[in-house]
Amino acid sequence: MKMTRRDFLIKGTALLAALGLRGPIVLADDGLPISSTVSSDPGVDNPVLVVVQLSGGNDGINTLVPYGMGGYFDARSTLRITQSEVLALTSQVGLHPSLTGLKALYDKGKLAIVQGVGYPKPDHSHFRSMEIWQTAEPEKYLRTGWLARYVESSLRSSTNPLRAIQIGNAANKAFNSDSIGVPVIQTVESFNFFDAKTPKADQNRLSKAFLDMYDPLRQAANLQVTCQRGVDAYESVEAIHALDNAYVNKVEYPKSGFAKDLQLIVKLLAGKSGTRVFYVQLGGFDDHADEKNLHAKLLSQMDQALSAFYQDLEAQGLQDRVVTMAFSEFGRRVKENGSGGTDHGTAAPMFVLGGRVKGGLYGEYPSLTNLDNGDLKYQVDFRSVYYTVLDDWLKGDAKAALGQIFEKINFI
Repeated sequence: MKMTRRDFLIKGTALLAALGLRGPIVLADDGLPISSTVSSDPGVDNPVLVVVQLSGGNDGINTLVPYGMGGYFDARSTLRITQSEVLALTSQVGLHPSLTGLKALYDKGKLAIVQGVGYPKPDHSHFRSMEIWQTAEPEKYLRTGWLARYVESSLRSSTNPLRAIQIGNAANKAFNSDSIGVPVIQTVESFNFFDAKTPKADQNRLSKAFLDMYDPLRQAANLQVTCQRGVDAYESVEAIHALDNAYVNKVEYPKSGFAKDLQLIVKLLAGKSGTRVFYVQLGGFDDHADEKNLHAKLLSQMDQALSAFYQDLEAQGLQDRVVTMAFSEFGRRVKENGSGGTDHGTAAPMFVLGGRVKGGLYGEYPSLTNLDNGDLKYQVDFRSVYYTVLDDWLKGDAKAALGQIFEKINFI
């Protein structure tokens, strides 16, 4: 059936959406779209990093609960987690009762918890603090992100368009770059802009139409970067189409968007995407009011999704290839506010999960009484955690990505 003008416009819009509105489609000399597949050596056995962003400022004090430390129960008369509720790790600290899955992984030695993570001169703004974590620069404003610099310095020889992927709505400055493009994927199906009934001639006609519209030779120099991003995006679509359909679902995931995003990561790895870095996020942690119930629900959602994710990695034989690192832009203040919540704070724990992770507690829990204007004093610079995963896990050029050398932590 021949494509009508209306069909052409609809599919054209879908194609632009799949490409992220970034530019042209490239045709070969015969007028057919270039078939860009995953590199013949995509590094399917290489280590993988999954970065989980907990957006909103997770209350680290009620996540890793200092139930044995002076000042906790006094500061949190309504929000405190009692000793009988805490999932104890030591006589001083334990996990929130919603984190039963992570507690089990901790007991198996698969979960490392870095205590009191932050940075100098902390900023209480969501936007600026998240920007600091994503650019890895607390003192200056940078255009580029720390993961983009890792890709540029350590994966520059890779031709795999899926070497780094943002999952769901995780578009952020961590991958900001003037030279590389990173695809944002919500579902694999969203990249199927041609259905099986679309004739090949119509597919090629649509591709040629976009080439005519976005031909870089017809554009000014300042638009050529945009055109190249379009090429990158199209190659990402083609690479996803070329993946093996090797994933067999062996684990029941909870019905949440976060869990679905994590399952997509396993599907891509099982299909031999060759991806080295994934970025995903879970939001809603800005607990200024009614934190007791809301925080428990969010932590439960995180716990169930990460637990299923790790089980799925084990079922696919991938658990020793993947390290998952979870962070939030800041923690919360020690003392609860008058609305049953907590306000923006500073230091908080980071979680590092994986088959080859050396589980346990790292760093020191900040004092709850020796405070900086009501805030915890950070004990570990977050860039030390970044440096460790870049250098010891991904075997990349950590100094090039972060601009300097940081003390490493022995969880890998």
